[in-house]
Parts: sequence; C-alpha cells; structure tokens
Amino acid sequence: MGHGYKKQSNLPAMKTKEFHPFLNEGNIKGATKLILGSFPVYACTDPDNMKKLKMRNEDGTVRFFYGSCKSKLWDLFNQHIDSNVTVPIRKTLALKSLRQKKIAISDTIVSCLRKGISASDKDLKGKDYNEKMIWNMIQNGVSKILCTSKGVLLDLDSKILRSMEGITLDLALTKQFSDNFIGDLNGKLQESSKGICFVYRLKKRIIYALAIPSPGSPQRQAHHFGCISKDKHEYANSYFEKAFKWLKK
Repeated sequence: MGHGYKKQSNLPAMKTKEFHPFLNEGNIKGATKLILGSFPVYACTDPDNMKKLKMRNEDGTVRFFYGSCKSKLWDLFNQHIDSNVTVPIRKTLALKSLRQKKIAISDTIVSCLRKGISASDKDLKGKDYNEKMIWNMIQNGVSKILCTSKGVLLDLDSKILRSMEGITLDLALTKQFSDNFIGDLNGKLQESSKGICFVYRLKKRIIYALAIPSPGSPQRQAHHFGCISKDKHEYANSYFEKAFKWLKK
C-alpha cells in the first residue's frame, strides 16, 4: 500500500499528476537488498503546495519513504534491523543506516493520478512504473527484495521484472522458499491466497522477492500470509521478525 494515511472513500479523481520526489535518495550505492513500496502519501509528492506543507506540519509527516506518522515501517526497521533509527523518522539517520546495511529503499511507481488524497493503492491510476531504477539495482547486486504488501510484490513481478530480458521465474524455488518461510511460523497458506514470494533466476544469480503484510494493518491481512491461529497479532509480529531478519542477513 501507500505510505501511511487511511483510505478515504468517495473521493473525486484529481487531474494533477503526482510525481515521486525522493527516489534517487533511496538508490543506495552497493546495495544488495531492497525495501520496496508503492508510492508516497499525498502530502509527500510533487508538485508540492501549501496544503501538503500544512498537512505535514500538522501531523509530523516527513517528506521521505514511509514518512507518515501513521506508518509502522520504520518501527519495524528499528526493532529488527537497526535500533539507532528512531521514530519519528529522521531522514539523515535512516539514510546513514541504509548505507551501512547496504539496503536500498524505493517504490514501484514514479508518477500517477490519485483519487482525492487517498493512500490506498486502489485509488492510484495512470501509473508510470519505476522499471529502470529497480532493474539497475538488481543488475548491480540487489538479490533480496522486501515488498511492503502483496500488491507491491505483484506489480514488481507483472509490471517490472517479467518484461526484463534474461530474468526468469523459478516456480520450484518459489514454492520451496514459501513453504519453508510459512512452515517455520507454523502457518499454512490458503489455496485462495496469492503467494507471498517470487524467486527468479538471472544468469547464475538467484533473486528473492518477499511480501510482508502492510505495516499499517497487519492483523487484518494475517490470514493471507499463512496465519491459522487465533492470535493474528502474534503471528504478524513473528512474520515481520522473520522477514526483516531474512533481509538483514
């Protein structure tokens, strides 16, 4: 999903195209891992204006990846990757940590139209995808991609990677990785649920892409990520811990 605000229904479509203002900042040189989202919240996109500035000032949103005060992404990063990255997020600290850990951060969408100020990916239309940057990251060494929702994972696969020459989806490795990941959590993926991962081959390299429940509402999505227990909160927390530790390695 987007980076933090709750969906607002019955909103009119906006005619102004929005652009991603900080993709280059997340393009970490020498990165071997990537955190991948969809598109920033309305308050963080270009063209900037007084309305967006007022929104940021009122709720403390930072003009950076997952900079919304409602986002939980950096809380998870703090818990499982680097406790020096505090919340509310400070961009300088986040970038320093990302460089040290060789983790890039990016989004699948470069520009789009939006219904109202909704952060729901369903309300983003006319999307232009971030194909070139993501592909360059992979070619330059990224082999683990943590997608912040299943929607991001599916867009990465269908809109970006499938069209790239030389990369192929390995169905056997995808199933093996999924079964092992869910099995370690004592979960079971429902047949009706879309997969949690894709594993690709690029020449002699293996590229892993793993989805996590949207950090803003993980409990509501836990059953789509293998939860068969009554305690969805505990399962989601275990899933996050395993996913971020996998990324950190």
